[in-house]
Amino acid sequence: MVGAAGTEATGISSKQVEPADSWFHLEALDLNVYGLSYHPDREAVHQQGLDNQVNPGLALHYQLADDKRGATFVEVGAYRDSGSNLAKFVGLGYQFKFGERWRIGGALAAMDSETYNHGVAFVGMIPLVTYDAGPIKLNAVYFPKFANYNEIAAFGFYISLPVGRWLQ
Repeated sequence: MVGAAGTEATGISSKQVEPADSWFHLEALDLNVYGLSYHPDREAVHQQGLDNQVNPGLALHYQLADDKRGATFVEVGAYRDSGSNLAKFVGLGYQFKFGERWRIGGALAAMDSETYNHGVAFVGMIPLVTYDAGPIKLNAVYFPKFANYNEIAAFGFYISLPVGRWLQ
């Protein structure tokens, strides 16, 4: 029996309900594979035992928003730092787009390692430049010399792999 509202007598509509948009989009997920570092002050890194320039590690990079001007992202990961300690971090960042492939910006990151800030976790800004080569992204970060937080400046280099696109 059909009622006045166009539904069956049981009150159940035959109209299909579309699922809500998911907050997680697999194609926005990258795997960061760390890397290498370079310290301009070669003498100071040797004196302090911070001359480990091979810094393996992994992180998950998730792009929260992406438009023609830039991209907002979050990251969480860990790597073997220049003092050969495990550095753990979580960050929120933004990068402006320059042309089709270049991005420049940074992340506000919480860091924890015995190497930085005498082993006390801290929050700092990390400048970041990215070149999107299509199947991979090439990244460079700069850790400036800043008081006790980071006593020797360093550049870091790593790649990002679009695992989210591969898994679809």
